[in-house]
Amino acid sequence: MGKSSNKGYLYIAMAAVVFAFQGVLSRYLLSQHIPALVLAFLKTFFGSLILLVLMFLFGVRNFRIERKDIVSFILFGVLGVGMFSYSFFVAIERTNITTAISLMYTSGAFTIIMASKLLNERITRNKLISVGVTFLGTLLVVVGYNVDQLVFDPVGMLAGLGVGAAYGFYNVNSKRFVGKYNTFITNFYSVLFAALFLALLVNPVEIFTGGMVPGAAWKFVILLAFITYGVAYTLFIQGFKTVEAGRGAIIANIEPVIAVLLARLLFQESMGLVQGTGFVLIFMAIFIATRTEAVLQDVAKKKIS
Repeated sequence: MGKSSNKGYLYIAMAAVVFAFQGVLSRYLLSQHIPALVLAFLKTFFGSLILLVLMFLFGVRNFRIERKDIVSFILFGVLGVGMFSYSFFVAIERTNITTAISLMYTSGAFTIIMASKLLNERITRNKLISVGVTFLGTLLVVVGYNVDQLVFDPVGMLAGLGVGAAYGFYNVNSKRFVGKYNTFITNFYSVLFAALFLALLVNPVEIFTGGMVPGAAWKFVILLAFITYGVAYTLFIQGFKTVEAGRGAIIANIEPVIAVLLARLLFQESMGLVQGTGFVLIFMAIFIATRTEAVLQDVAKKKIS
């Protein structure tokens, strides 16, 4: 495995660690009676502003994208970012964090299928095994012993599957554009178009002046936007520079492991044998995915030499 691939895996793993805080913040904000659609708009709105500031701080001065890519970026933002946020909040609102996160990690299957169509990535046996193992591991980690934690609300379950599909679409398009544009540019336009789309579905003036968001919640809205788009998505997109979309989605499944460990450390929540088994399965799947890539690279090098 090359150093560039190692760095890509590290970026994606770091993004997953940051993502682990998203569920807790989202649950808190929804408990403040902020509608899911309003929260999705605010998250992308502040996210685009934060990314604009970060681009200036990191010396990005060229904001141009090619005209032929504008429609693709709009779809990237609307489906991969906007619908992801909205569906995620709806899934939490109608079910709970456990169910939403479990369904979100159907994204590995969606990513592999979409990557085969849009990026010509091969659907290999090892990828399919890794996706199946990581999904089972995620269920064990998130649910643990108590299957009753899963809430079978039809709308919530559909929204959860929508999160997985949107996440997969985001992964594929991140890989698609990051080879052509700066990481910040790719991130910024996807979030900006998501915010513009969501602004058509809500009344931004009413949101900012009508008291729809409690005063104490604003700082958590901005924090959620910052850790999601300013940090996690930036690391995520950077990682896709050297990692296949399908394998990157598998690496990202380290997120529920981190979330459970955080709950253990911060809230003294118990962690049993079932969750430990889930940890092992997830890391086993990650090993299979990364090991497969290393083998393919070795074969390619031998052919060249």
